[in-house]
Amino acid sequence: MTKQLRLLLLEDSDLDAAHLLLELKRGGFEPEVTRVETRDEFEEALYANEWDAIISDYHLPRFSAPEALDRFRLSGLDVPFIVVSGAIGEETAAELMRAGAHDYLLKHRLTRLAVAVDRELAQAASRRAKRRAENLFQSVLRAAPMPSVLVDCASRKVVDGSDSFRRQFLDGNAHGSRDLFELVDFSQPERIEQLIARGSGTAWYSVYYSGGISRMANVRCYAVEHEGASYVYLILEDVTEQHYLKAAFDAVPDPLLIVSSRETLLYGNRAAEDVFGNLYFGMDVTPLLKLESVENGAEKENRWWRRLDRYDELRVEIASQPYDATAVPFRFAGEPETSMILTLHNVASEEELRHLATHDALTGVFNTRHFDEVLTTGLQQGGTLALLDLDYFKPINDELGHAAGDAALRTFTSLIRNELGPADVLARLGGDEFAVFFPGAPVENAVKMLESLYARLARTPFRFNGVTRQFSTSVGLVAANGEETPESLKRRADEALYEAKRQGRGRWVIWSGEAPPL
Repeated sequence: MTKQLRLLLLEDSDLDAAHLLLELKRGGFEPEVTRVETRDEFEEALYANEWDAIISDYHLPRFSAPEALDRFRLSGLDVPFIVVSGAIGEETAAELMRAGAHDYLLKHRLTRLAVAVDRELAQAASRRAKRRAENLFQSVLRAAPMPSVLVDCASRKVVDGSDSFRRQFLDGNAHGSRDLFELVDFSQPERIEQLIARGSGTAWYSVYYSGGISRMANVRCYAVEHEGASYVYLILEDVTEQHYLKAAFDAVPDPLLIVSSRETLLYGNRAAEDVFGNLYFGMDVTPLLKLESVENGAEKENRWWRRLDRYDELRVEIASQPYDATAVPFRFAGEPETSMILTLHNVASEEELRHLATHDALTGVFNTRHFDEVLTTGLQQGGTLALLDLDYFKPINDELGHAAGDAALRTFTSLIRNELGPADVLARLGGDEFAVFFPGAPVENAVKMLESLYARLARTPFRFNGVTRQFSTSVGLVAANGEETPESLKRRADEALYEAKRQGRGRWVIWSGEAPPL
């Protein structure tokens, strides 16, 4: 089987280029070659495509391999760079390798060219895989919801840590390779020392101090060996809440917060963390509960919950979701001031059901039923209707699969949306047929939108699993006249759409005739 190879070739000799490509083909490659000879051509080509390999002659009339290597290094690309030459000394070859070349060959000994390319492609892939793994590890570590750090066993220095660790112990700043016990004030640091020495295990219910507040965590430790060095991955699993409120409130399905008289968080159940993100004991709830009233859109005072009587409700909005907020005052034993239990009940279910009833599940635009209601109401002010068909949708669906068909419909819908104004109404009528109603707008406005849409379609091909298809659409366009009904308007638009298809698709037709009989 032949192996595809996107090759950037820096060579001024037709004969040498042909010889080189012949050796690659003998070695099982099917090279797709872009050949350049000058510095400007090389620099332009370097960034114009994605290359699998670069092969460069050492001597060219106006350029050379060392100069090409300089520009290759600046590009940051990690692909094989191989130098070929009619005659090259060992010292020069060594300088090339130090400068970044992956291999060099003599032009009269090109029989191992394919082997060299194969080897360097494998090594480049290995380097990329290693970088991806390292980047993934760092991303996973930093995204860990609990405070966690990677510690060097020999020095006890923090190598890296999660964002939650930096927020809690470093005010969001970098750790700067500081000692773990300098960053975390454990009440019994010897327990953690012993845990690190063992390399694995858990120090249950370890007390530490953060912001002057004592907290409790299960400190979990995992041994890590990497490139001859020993590390441990430490996770601080905070269990302070469990000793106060967890058993009682985690079963509550609504978000629930217990706020102290000092307006710090005593507890937030699992449902509350789903809404607000990471919650921790003692955090200031003032910015957390700076919510917006749904009724009047005004931002409430930070202590709005203090004004609520028992079981009074206030409609607030959190992350674009409506909630009914209820405040229940109470006192802990021995406390002179009143704390508060805040319960938030999501009332978005009705809105979600309404959305499902009026929108197309695949594309997210309005469905036929809702569009008919909009059209019935909107025609009182006149307007323009456009019916659009996605041309050649069936081959996409049949040849690339239903997943590709669904992706094509979503992409096509997005392209249309980008060209519409805030008052324009887009709906999917079924299959690959869409409709846009321009309330109170003349045909000219709709034509301007279609011009922009066709231009966007021309420069935005559909890509799926390496296959590219050019989008095209046929459109029927009609303006409402007088006492037009939605049915007659749609029939006339359908006639225009049929005419657009009959003329060869990929165009729009404005229909001014009467609606055909039922």
